[in-house]
Amino acid sequence: MNRWFTRAADTSVSMTEFRNCIRDSGLVQLPFTGCPFTWHNCSEGPRSLWKRLDRMLANTNWMDAWPNSSYISALPSTSDHSPLILTGMDRGEEHVIFRFDNYLAHLPGFLNSVKEIWRHRIVGTAMYETVCKLKLLKDVFRQQKRLKGNLTDNVRQAKNFLDKAQVLFTTYKEDIFLDLVKSCRRVYSVAVKLEISMLQQRAKLRWLKHGDQSSKIFFRKINATRAKQRIFQITKGMAN
Repeated sequence: MNRWFTRAADTSVSMTEFRNCIRDSGLVQLPFTGCPFTWHNCSEGPRSLWKRLDRMLANTNWMDAWPNSSYISALPSTSDHSPLILTGMDRGEEHVIFRFDNYLAHLPGFLNSVKEIWRHRIVGTAMYETVCKLKLLKDVFRQQKRLKGNLTDNVRQAKNFLDKAQVLFTTYKEDIFLDLVKSCRRVYSVAVKLEISMLQQRAKLRWLKHGDQSSKIFFRKINATRAKQRIFQITKGMAN
């Protein structure tokens, strides 16, 4: 009995050390499909034993390069272990990420553009309808960005017009130039507001990308969680 407990304790310590080694090495288990057990002791009756001994592990660089990778736990043939087949190595088509600029929400006509697109009737499921409308909105937003131009240049030009209007008013001191100053000031204020909104959003994105260089463990955990949460197959009732 004492010998059995000693052997069990040694196994527990070894497994703890092995898990710590995997964690410290930054390895995560890839998601898999197929047989949940990868080894059988080839015994019958009460001595029959199934275990999941074989797994595929990957590091952070691998997950960044092939985020869709997984493996299939296939049926064993001549061995008592199941073969593991790596899949999902195709990087697939790279899509340009659409980024919504928050300053667009401050533009006149923004809500009307959204309402007009959302009134369109699209046949399909609710998810399909939503995706189609968002794609239509993407084209509208891109057109608005092109018409608005470079926000920093807009601020510079608006400030230049305001300065010239101030010179005219202080020189001639007439009401018509005062009205011009007020108009230029409103245009300049709107231009500055849009630029600030754009710069704040860029700053947040830059911080998310480069802000905390010591958060490798955090992002490693995110990659592992994403891998676990991916759905590869759906079963109905009891799986055979």
